[in-house]
Amino acid sequence: MKFGDWNITTTTIEWAGDGFNRFIIERDTLLEPTRIAEDGDYLYKWIVLATQEDWLTHDDLYDLNFAFVFVAGTASEHFDYRIFDNTLEYQFEVLDDEEEAEPL
Repeated sequence: MKFGDWNITTTTIEWAGDGFNRFIIERDTLLEPTRIAEDGDYLYKWIVLATQEDWLTHDDLYDLNFAFVFVAGTASEHFDYRIFDNTLEYQFEVLDDEEEAEPL
């Protein structure tokens, strides 16, 4: 299965785009949460890490979001929609800030 330049294998979600960049998410760590601030909301770690990669475009990140949800739907662990909503809110804020900072 493929979403944009992301391949879904039996054990991973992997970046398969052009260039030498690599980004691999192991399925067994897919739903690991993290916090940006000590008192902040929980977010899904891999979406946060991907969002922080300068070489991934907005479209790449959107495709990863779809791949993430697809794989999460097949995981034996519990997918928390509240955490995912918080994660997307964080991601959109970062992307909006990047767009505002781009020179005209």
